[in-house]
Amino acid sequence: MKNKSIILAISLMSLLFINHVAFGQSKSRQELCNSLVNSIKDKNLDAFKALLLPREVAFELYENGLSEDIGKEERDSQMTQYQSVYENTIVPRYEKNFWDIVNLSTDHHINWSNLDFFLLYKYESKIDQYDPYLIHSRLSNADYKHFYINAVRYKDAWYLEDKMEITRGEKYAAK
Repeated sequence: MKNKSIILAISLMSLLFINHVAFGQSKSRQELCNSLVNSIKDKNLDAFKALLLPREVAFELYENGLSEDIGKEERDSQMTQYQSVYENTIVPRYEKNFWDIVNLSTDHHINWSNLDFFLLYKYESKIDQYDPYLIHSRLSNADYKHFYINAVRYKDAWYLEDKMEITRGEKYAAK
């Protein structure tokens, strides 16, 4: 009986781990956006956070953006500062943005069905295999009509990055 419990626990943990990794790496923008909408509807912060650009990638991108003229000590110091800022400021900002969207959705009964997400425009990037985009979808809600998402395609996978917005009127126009 004890062995069955252990096997069951290991199986469940493996399934959750595999699901978390697969959930976090979306192969298409529509898949990413659908997962995001599901996390909002389910009020699932963990599912939302699994869609964010992985922290190791954020650290790598930050380090690659540092000047090559600085020494190792200065580079290490800046990376340590960024890691602290990431954990204490950036992640909580993502979480607050998520809860703001969830609360707005709940308060205004936003209809999340039949959404078609399209690329509004692509931001410039100086980093290979890192392509940031602004994604938009029209909502069929009476009060709020537009849902904007900042996302990035990095090494052929889609992730959330930066802020999401729900607006009454059109805020950004296609470029």
